[in-house]
Amino acid sequence: MLWAYIHCYQLTLDAHNKAARSKVVYDQETKSGANNKYSSLSCNTPVAVYCSKTNKITQCNDVAKKEGIEVGHGLAQAAALCPYVHILPFSEDAEKHMLTQLAHRLYPLASDIVLDTQTNLNGLSGLAIRLDNLTHYYGGHAPLWKTLTQALSEAKVKYHFGTAWTVEAAKVLALQKHSTYLDTSDAIKKALSTCPLSITALASKVIESLARVGVSRVHQLLSMPVQELGRRFDNNTISYLTALRGETFPRVTLFRPLEHFDNFMLLPFDIENTQHLTPFVTQQFEHLSHYLRARNLYTSSISVHIHFREAPIMDINIHSALPQSSVKSWLPLFTLKTENIELPEPATAIGLTCKQFEEIDSQNGDFFSDRFNDVAQKQLIGRLNAKLGDNSTFQPCAADSHQFEYMTVTEPSTSDDAYASDITPTFTFDAPKPLVQATQICFGPVRLHSEWWHDSPTKRDYFIAQTEQSVRLLVFKDEASQWWVQGLFC
Repeated sequence: MLWAYIHCYQLTLDAHNKAARSKVVYDQETKSGANNKYSSLSCNTPVAVYCSKTNKITQCNDVAKKEGIEVGHGLAQAAALCPYVHILPFSEDAEKHMLTQLAHRLYPLASDIVLDTQTNLNGLSGLAIRLDNLTHYYGGHAPLWKTLTQALSEAKVKYHFGTAWTVEAAKVLALQKHSTYLDTSDAIKKALSTCPLSITALASKVIESLARVGVSRVHQLLSMPVQELGRRFDNNTISYLTALRGETFPRVTLFRPLEHFDNFMLLPFDIENTQHLTPFVTQQFEHLSHYLRARNLYTSSISVHIHFREAPIMDINIHSALPQSSVKSWLPLFTLKTENIELPEPATAIGLTCKQFEEIDSQNGDFFSDRFNDVAQKQLIGRLNAKLGDNSTFQPCAADSHQFEYMTVTEPSTSDDAYASDITPTFTFDAPKPLVQATQICFGPVRLHSEWWHDSPTKRDYFIAQTEQSVRLLVFKDEASQWWVQGLFC
């Protein structure tokens, strides 16, 4: 077997940097950065991630490191070294969510993924990917690894990696910052031999007892007989050591993606209005677009969740008359939906969920290029609903009657087809009007009788007539041979 371990050592910091870059792009496009007090932090600003439970800095950028701040420092020490350092709170749940989203992104490329949510000095550890069963599909180790690293690059996360025969061994190489693709046993064994025991998953008591007898490196431990280790340590330690040697392969729980899309992001700073949420919502829509396209899906309903420190979560449900998947389709609807919404207090995080999906019609080639048929109409309906409310627009549709005067009704706009036949008029008049203009018959006749239970039964011959201005009318001739207009077509 061959596993790769991806150690994402600064997930919170990467999310902050990505959000800051999105804010810069948004300010440049809208030219709003100069007058915006929430303008993005400069790339020269020292940023550190602080964990309140341990009172330690868990992540910091290069600028903070130049100021003397290191991982493991306390908050007071970091503030003393750099008073203007920007502090981000560490959230284990948020990092677990980000790690899960990364697994979602990699799942279409590799099916055997293991999430490692054990916390360490930098936060959460990372994820492991099985490689040996994928080389046949990718044509070798090189194209497989290039595909995976390309996806990691697009996710904009920084990582160290290691490859070895088990997850445990690959994790040791990743924590050692080896970051070299190895696929032979001799190369893996040589790389492991240089690693210190302090980065292994051995208990601190075990490491101390081994240090007392002069064992401080992995190669020293691997050279010891298993029988001797069995007399000194418990079964859990022995199981870990045999996995590190590649002699046993412990059972792992494989990651399986959720049946719905659920993404969460902490904001780099508190935001007081919905307009300044746009660049961060855009980032969420990008995640959704990647999720949908990778699965050949689209959706017509999403929910944006705005989180606050004390106020309850604000849920914003957005519906589109046309199923969509791209960022440029959803972002205008969000803008229209929220432009008049006032936040009860500054927002601290934003989430996006989507639970209803539609498969792409294989007979329709409009997924990657929209044709101008009814797409523009449905996009307009979606924007009107986002601006005025979900039940603010109506459209005519055919009712369950064979008589034209009862055939057309107005119903709330839906994505379903509106008409059952081409002869159904778009609008019908409350009462027929005399035909007083010159027309030309285009279609007909169609003879219709009213229901027998009506007080005044009628018999009419209906036609479709076109005026000189190319307006098509529904006309009929009654039993007295007089012409009337019943409705019109749009």
